[in-house]
Amino acid sequence: MHIGRCMMAVKAVLFDIGGVLLRHGEWDYRREVAARLGLGETLSPEYDRRMAELQRGEIDEAEVWTAVAGRPVAWSDVESAWHNHYTPQPAMFDLAQEVRALGLKTAILSNTQASHVRCLRRLNFFDGFDPVVLSCEAGRRKPEPEAFQLVLDRLGLAPAEVVFIDDVAPYVEAARQLGLKGILHEGDVAATRQALLQLVAG
Repeated sequence: MHIGRCMMAVKAVLFDIGGVLLRHGEWDYRREVAARLGLGETLSPEYDRRMAELQRGEIDEAEVWTAVAGRPVAWSDVESAWHNHYTPQPAMFDLAQEVRALGLKTAILSNTQASHVRCLRRLNFFDGFDPVVLSCEAGRRKPEPEAFQLVLDRLGLAPAEVVFIDDVAPYVEAARQLGLKGILHEGDVAATRQALLQLVAG
């Protein structure tokens, strides 16, 4: 089944990264990092306590790792652990390409931190997506309305013209409350594609 072109109200598809374009390996990542830092099987609560600030780019990541480990830690000490557990999902990139082939825009909105962004840029991960709004650069994170509005402003589109795909239900609901069309991605690419087809064709 191919996406139809008739009466297309949707003009852009907005993708999350972790859990959508990348396999969401957060808990395995945390376990590996904790082991590398000699912290046992889990990172200290300090990591979660600092997460919102970290994802808004309000604090330096080295400061967070130092607080978590109780000693200086360089990102290079744990970078390969991130690559081990966050891997691209080819089928979702294929879906993004299918969307672009129809003349629709594809964009990204993600809660992330600067070190992860550096890794992704080295992989040319963002090619084909525009705009790319990353919380650590924008100073706003989902589910804050300002994060979604920033993407809409850069797209130059009304909320109803944009479909948002995320694996976190509260973020999808926040988008819907603002008027975007939302799809909760639960790991089934075929189901997400079918839901997108229905919204685009509707």
